[in-house]
Amino acid sequence: MAMQMHAMVLEQFGGRLTATVMTVPEPGPGEVLVRVVACGAGLTLESVRLGHLGGSTPRIMGHEFSGTVAATGAGVDGWHKGDPVTGSFYLFCGNCVMCASGRETLCINNKGNIGAKIDGAFAEYVVVPARNLVSIPEGVALREAGVIADAVATSYHIARERARIVPGQRVAVIGAGGGVGIHMLQVAKAFGAFVIAVERDPAKLLRLQEFAVDAIVDAASESWQADLVRAADGQLDAYIDFVGAPVTIANGIAALGRGGTFVVVGVLPGLRSDKSAVLSADPMYLVNKEITIMGTRYATRAEIARSLGLVRDGKVKPIIGASFPLSQAEDALEAIRLNQVFGRVLIDCAG
Repeated sequence: MAMQMHAMVLEQFGGRLTATVMTVPEPGPGEVLVRVVACGAGLTLESVRLGHLGGSTPRIMGHEFSGTVAATGAGVDGWHKGDPVTGSFYLFCGNCVMCASGRETLCINNKGNIGAKIDGAFAEYVVVPARNLVSIPEGVALREAGVIADAVATSYHIARERARIVPGQRVAVIGAGGGVGIHMLQVAKAFGAFVIAVERDPAKLLRLQEFAVDAIVDAASESWQADLVRAADGQLDAYIDFVGAPVTIANGIAALGRGGTFVVVGVLPGLRSDKSAVLSADPMYLVNKEITIMGTRYATRAEIARSLGLVRDGKVKPIIGASFPLSQAEDALEAIRLNQVFGRVLIDCAG
């Protein structure tokens, strides 16, 4: 009799997750079956649920996986049963000019995401392309590795490749109490920056006082742009926006100092249809201050590996704000939608 597993399935876009028992999938050529230990969860899942990232239903969501290799398909070398793994959730080709240059996040032939285009890790087992896997080093908790592979790795990519943070720079993070924002603060500190946390939620503002940030700005204040400039002593070098709202975009660009960099990480699901959420700036302002405006998306496998190293070396600590058993994955998504969690949400998937 075929092995069975528990999974939480999105039956239709916009719907709720349904607890389902199904046959454990078999890995095909070039694929690996992973026994899932845990799966991180963030606002990207709301975009998946609403169908904003494409794919089809029914679908097992979840892309921030960690676990152990359970079986390998034909042609897979280098991975063995029991190996602790996490990995990239982008379905990159591995062959195009972008992949060949180590920038698989910009793969020309990207087919979508694990958990959207193909079944994900809100289950006891998941099948993923072998090329997506990253080994989890000793000293990193298996349960936390999936969160590291997204929340920490995304932050590492921003710090190293996009904002290019160097010691002594003044860096602001808007949405600092969120699942990725709280890790961005730590990564920026690890890069030697003077870090300013910007947040509007009162409970999260209190929690941020526990962290080694250099300044905190209350974004609920009408004067928060001026407060940010003051906190940066008039020279804000980088502004990293995890919200993407019209006010955070406008205030962020205006707050930057000479040679400053504005990095937009994403747009909250509720703002995706807001046509006013656009980048707008006076061209001469950009010219005179030599302002750089850029986007960023996720991280490469190499950056995931380096992010795991940051955690192993004690430079970054994964912040798990709440955890739920697999059967309560819908409750986890609701907590995220209601902005109830400081840090990242984790789904425990092991049976």
